[in-house]
Amino acid sequence: MLLASATAGTIAVLRPESPKTDLVIWTFTDLNARTYRGDGSTTQPTLCQLYQQETGQSVSVKLIGGQALNVRLTSIFDNGGANAEVPDVVEVEISSVGRFFRPPLDKVGFLPLNDRLASSGWDRRLLASRLAPWSKQGVVFGVPRDVHPIAVVFRKDLFEEAGIDLSTAKTWPEFQKLCLEFQKYWHARGFPNRRAIELPSTSVDYLVVMLLQRHINLLDSNNVSHMTDDRVAETIEFYARCVAGDQAFGGDASPGANLWVRDLVNDDLCSVLAPDWRTSYLRATAPDLNGKLQMMPVPRFDPSDAPTATWGGTMMAIPKNARDPEKSWKLLQYFSLSPQAMNARLQYSTILPPVIEAWDDPRWHRQDKMFGGQQIGEMYISLARELPERYVTPFTTIATQSLTVVLNSAITAVQSGDDKNLRSRIQGWLQEADADLKKRIEFGKFDP
Repeated sequence: MLLASATAGTIAVLRPESPKTDLVIWTFTDLNARTYRGDGSTTQPTLCQLYQQETGQSVSVKLIGGQALNVRLTSIFDNGGANAEVPDVVEVEISSVGRFFRPPLDKVGFLPLNDRLASSGWDRRLLASRLAPWSKQGVVFGVPRDVHPIAVVFRKDLFEEAGIDLSTAKTWPEFQKLCLEFQKYWHARGFPNRRAIELPSTSVDYLVVMLLQRHINLLDSNNVSHMTDDRVAETIEFYARCVAGDQAFGGDASPGANLWVRDLVNDDLCSVLAPDWRTSYLRATAPDLNGKLQMMPVPRFDPSDAPTATWGGTMMAIPKNARDPEKSWKLLQYFSLSPQAMNARLQYSTILPPVIEAWDDPRWHRQDKMFGGQQIGEMYISLARELPERYVTPFTTIATQSLTVVLNSAITAVQSGDDKNLRSRIQGWLQEADADLKKRIEFGKFDP
């Protein structure tokens, strides 16, 4: 054991260090890392290679787990970057960005980008609504890499066999009615557990989508709570009755990463809410569904609602203590917004970019065999133009947790048959949650 230890130590000492590059990008997602540095599946130059050819600057892409990336960034911001590797550009996921917006504007660790966006013209070329998650009080701290509009993807073959054209449903109540007819048809034919759509009963992801459709953020950009809006209680009651009771038509996906795809293939869940990144998973892992799927806009509650919302997202940002902010800005634009970046993106995914002019690329308008020849890129583009704004603050996670508690109470009431005056009870629970949330926000503020 001593010999092995000594040998290993010698190898570690003699192992050459990784060659250093001029610029460094941090990302938490393997998909983006492959988009930048390639995966050997094509002979075309990678973005890293193209950038070096055009600028003479070499670029390395470091793939770091999301939580580890957040910890390292926090450390960099807390100590001013002293004695630490500071990336030239970093990617941050939407569920994590709020923590970095807690300090006062002048203490946020990312470089404000408003002036750079304006002088370069990108403020007019990017989808304006997609800047909201990456902003605080009107100051933009990151450039969006995506839009992630949501559509409904459903098993057209199974709905047609049941004699139902799901795409005719324009409202959520109409959608519910058709889904209940669908389930009645299949339950009578020996499929009692077949559910019309994936609707989680233990998380609020889809509920948040419904609220965003109604232009409701639980917290707006100024941390003003909207939990007591009457439409929040109305939406919670509707959702609870979608997953519990005799009008339920939604079911949970199998636990585990992306096992909803298997549920769709196995006919257990027959539709899902699908942002563009979900269709990439379908295309990569579910060839058996080729020609069996169809896409439609998300049903609304009211005519003023959006037929879509957004789910997930990533920004590219520049740490304030980056070595050369101008080089970082040039790098960010090239890897996120340039024509070369648009081309690399289409090699690895079908995630719609935030650059509006890029939507004219014919590749976004191709017929898709998985969807029976439907041009799903065109549908995503159409929905993106109606995308409601989504805000993220340091307290959004707490607000979402409070919403989960209220939804669980509503579902329990429906399941037990104790659902008399459910709407007013939900409103009471929301008022309690709202009061608690406001106390937490006040407690969590920085001292003036």
